[in-house]
Amino acid sequence: MADEFFNSVTIIGVGLIGGSLSIALKEQRLANRVIGFGRDENRLKEALKLGIIDSYTLSLKETTNSELIVLATPMGVFEKILMPIVSFLREGTIVIDVGSVKKQVVESLEKILPPHAHFIGTHPIAGSDRKGFEYAKGDLFRSAKVILTPTERTDKPSLDKIAKMWEKLGAVVEIMSADTHDKIYALMSHLPHLVSFSLVNTIDKIDKNLINYAGSGFKDTTRIARSDPTIWKDIFCMNRHYLLGALKEYIKILESFKNMLEDGSSEESIFEFIERAKRLRESID
Repeated sequence: MADEFFNSVTIIGVGLIGGSLSIALKEQRLANRVIGFGRDENRLKEALKLGIIDSYTLSLKETTNSELIVLATPMGVFEKILMPIVSFLREGTIVIDVGSVKKQVVESLEKILPPHAHFIGTHPIAGSDRKGFEYAKGDLFRSAKVILTPTERTDKPSLDKIAKMWEKLGAVVEIMSADTHDKIYALMSHLPHLVSFSLVNTIDKIDKNLINYAGSGFKDTTRIARSDPTIWKDIFCMNRHYLLGALKEYIKILESFKNMLEDGSSEESIFEFIERAKRLRESID
């Protein structure tokens, strides 16, 4: 296999992201074999039947035969997954994650991995409010940004290999510190999800039956409120410092607009509030 990057890759957590990565690696001939690991054998059998993975295992120890191990589960169980197998990892094994918070993940996993294995903090900015490998697709990462967050301990050849892997999958790779990443995505991802959850919970508090009157505006704005609670509980808790900072700024904006309404502010002030947001939003279309 001329273009082969890895003989064997294990995806721990064959869901939307893990499943899409598996498909992409196979389509681009970057892995000879992709193995899925999970607790639900019926789900793994279905992923195998659909051709998303080449084989599966229910034994964590069997995952250590792969040159690349991908953690694609909720972040709260990363340590629980790795602890039983760290002593079995082969020389040069690369471990990556696909989580939305990096600082706590990188610090914790670098502590438990042995010197002969290499961890690369990774965050593909791609996905959906849907969960499950049924929604996986090989082009999910095409033109998507993928953030890598190396530290002073990071093995440079392993970092280069993972960066090239993502580039071959069509992604745009960017390298930054884990702290910088968490500060950015508290604003660009975690706060928007919190706002979406909060909007739906506001309806629930006032009168949940009003949800039946939702139009396209409400549906578009709250699409991500359908996201997995387990994943987002971990994200909010693990990035609480920067999320709190973003939330405080957001509350100031809401208070400012609330004051405009209460004070009977001019239509010009309210127009400018909306227009300022419109201009910035249009800059990314």
